[in-house]
Amino acid sequence: MGQLDRGRRSEAERLVRSLETGQVSRRQFIGRATALGLTFPTIAGILAACGDSDSGGSGGTTGGAGGTATAEGGAGDLQAITSKVYPDGITSDPEYKGPNGGSRVAFLPEDAYEGTDEKGIRKWVCYDFTADKPYRIAFAHFSAKWDLSVEMAARAERAIRAMGCEPLIFDNNFDADQAIKNVDLIVQQQADFVVEAQIFPDANKAIYNRLEAAGIPSGYYAVEGPEGALFQDAGNLRMCTALGEWLGEYARDNWDGQVDLVMLAAQPRAGTYVAEREVGYRAGLKKVLPDLPDSVFVEFDSQGLLDESQKKAADVLTAHPNAKHIIGCGSNDDAAVGIVRALEAAKRATTAAVAGQAGQASAVEELKKGGDSPFKVSAFTDIETVPWLTAIGILELMGGEVAPVNFLPFYLVDADSVGSFPPQAGTLG
Repeated sequence: MGQLDRGRRSEAERLVRSLETGQVSRRQFIGRATALGLTFPTIAGILAACGDSDSGGSGGTTGGAGGTATAEGGAGDLQAITSKVYPDGITSDPEYKGPNGGSRVAFLPEDAYEGTDEKGIRKWVCYDFTADKPYRIAFAHFSAKWDLSVEMAARAERAIRAMGCEPLIFDNNFDADQAIKNVDLIVQQQADFVVEAQIFPDANKAIYNRLEAAGIPSGYYAVEGPEGALFQDAGNLRMCTALGEWLGEYARDNWDGQVDLVMLAAQPRAGTYVAEREVGYRAGLKKVLPDLPDSVFVEFDSQGLLDESQKKAADVLTAHPNAKHIIGCGSNDDAAVGIVRALEAAKRATTAAVAGQAGQASAVEELKKGGDSPFKVSAFTDIETVPWLTAIGILELMGGEVAPVNFLPFYLVDADSVGSFPPQAGTLG
């Protein structure tokens, strides 16, 4: 490996160790080693030295007709389970550090599923194992007021049971005080691991401290926890940069790059990490349209709610009566659809393009209208992947290595692809 620079050499050495310990398969090793610049003779020599097995594990076994890994056989089986929870292993990537810093990150591959069930839900391999003990896994979701959150809770409950554990489901009700009260119940019910999904970063710090005092590990979804806490998200900056690029290309191809107004429907109460969505939108737009002046960007507090976003967007449109070519960027889909409603009410929707993210029912409805709606694209996260953090927590309880920051795949969905995307809200919840 002498042809590599120091940074890539270090990464290559970690990759070889992952192959030796069964954390990556031979197929995965070949792909990553090639990307790192290893020559084919070098790759072949390493594979020969590590033996001929392509099981992805060192002595690992699987049980059951479906190939579900179990933890009964010790270290080998733990490696097999790790390869399911982390199909692409754990890596170092300084570009995607997540909200809490640190260079150890993991990405759930967008194709790490094996078919679909009778409801059209993808069968993600990260849940295809049985824990060594029936751990009690708490999942405290955002609020029953939000359709996607109800679905998250239902998917999490099902996934936790599938891994041989007991689910404890709590509703945070979009309220920091309620989330903290739920922690007291979680401690009383002696949970072994907790996934928190709630919108106030400061509350997450209090939650983390209470759980830590009780000796209960925890992970945080979408809104950051304190330094060192496990975290999972689709990656606000990378996701919304991709959306911004899509919108920029739309403006370039349909309006010759002329943009008079960019409305950013933000959620400042959700903290600095969520604010990276607006940073991403700006960066993506300016990557395609580098001469776009800062003066066309107008940011407002939508609270992530459709009605509030519509009201604030209407005020922005009134203040910019001469803006013709308009781009709307929603912190989530409901905020984006609020912009759409304001554009329609002002009869200015025909020369507008709006994007959102999350895969909420409001976005699905708008995208199905096709060209009749200014809502053009959304970044969907398959809601079936949200409980990945419960699998990560179980792996940690079993003594496996986990990444501090874990990124879900996202998919840019438009009118042409929305019909083929897996079912989301309203499927189980």
